Amino acid sequence: MHVSVVGGAARRWSHRCPAAGRGEQLRLRATMRAAADESTGLTAVLFVDIVDATGLAVSLGDRAWAELLERYHAAVHIVLDRHGGWLMDTAGDGFFAIFDDAADAIRCALDLEASVAPLELGLRSGVHLGHCWKADEKCAGVDVHVGARLASSAAPGEVLLSEKAAGRARRAGIPTADRGVRSLKGVPGSWHVFAAG
Repeated sequence: MHVSVVGGAARRWSHRCPAAGRGEQLRLRATMRAAADESTGLTAVLFVDIVDATGLAVSLGDRAWAELLERYHAAVHIVLDRHGGWLMDTAGDGFFAIFDDAADAIRCALDLEASVAPLELGLRSGVHLGHCWKADEKCAGVDVHVGARLASSAAPGEVLLSEKAAGRARRAGIPTADRGVRSLKGVPGSWHVFAAG
C-alpha cells in the first residue's frame, strides 16, 4: 500500500496501528502487500459510526454501554483482520481504517453490519478511494475527510461510496445503487455517491 508522506515520496505504510477497544494493537504484516493500483498509490479509506450512539449510551447507562462497546470493538477487530484492513484511529463509537482496495473496504463494512446485528447496533459507513498523507503516524488529507463525510451522510445501515469507490465495487461484482449528487460538508464541489449492497 502506498501512502504519500508530506514533504517526501510515496512509501509503504509499515507501522503498527492501535486496535479498537482495550488498547490492544492490531497485528500487521511486517511488509504490506502491494497496493491494488501501484501506478496511482491510491488507498481506500473506511469510516464507520454507530447510529444514535449518544442516545444508546443514555438509555443503557454507562456500564451497559461500555460492555456493548467492548463487544462491538471485538467485532471490529475480527472483521478488519478478515478483510485486510489497518486501523488508523478510533473515537468513541467510530473508527477509521485503510485498505489496499476499495472492494475490501466495502466488503468489510457490509460484513461488520451483519456481524453486529446480534448486538442490535445500527451502523453508517463511508468508503472513498484517494490519496493518504502520513502525519503523526496516521493517515491524513482531504480524501480522508471525504470518507468521513460520506459516513456521516449515510443512512442507518447504509455503506455510502464515492464514485471512485463505486467503480471498484462494480468491477469486483459488488452491486451499487445510485444515490445522486450531493454536497459533503466542508468538502469543495459536488459528489456523485452510491450505496453498496
